[in-house]
Amino acid sequence: MEVCGTADVPAGSMRPVRLPGVEPLVVYNIDGTFHVTADSCSHAQAFLSDGELEGDRVICPAHWAEFHVPTGRALCFPATQGIATYPVTIKSDAVLADLSSLRSKEAK
Repeated sequence: MEVCGTADVPAGSMRPVRLPGVEPLVVYNIDGTFHVTADSCSHAQAFLSDGELEGDRVICPAHWAEFHVPTGRALCFPATQGIATYPVTIKSDAVLADLSSLRSKEAK
């Protein structure tokens, strides 16, 4: 599914994406490599896109939990669970995310 254009997310930045019927997402551009994760912190009710991107880590604005963007792994307390990540491909300057795992969860 197309989530945004590559030009919409400059290197070293992130952008929240809201699509109908899909959980809030964030698109990241880390040194020209795009990643897509859930936008919700696994610890608190906060949008990661309101936090800070430092290298390949996103820092939650609520309690400063940190997550490794490429893997979704929680890096420090208070977060103990990771965040969902989705495979990304680039096609004709569009960022496409494979959200099939998300859809299969919704279908259950």
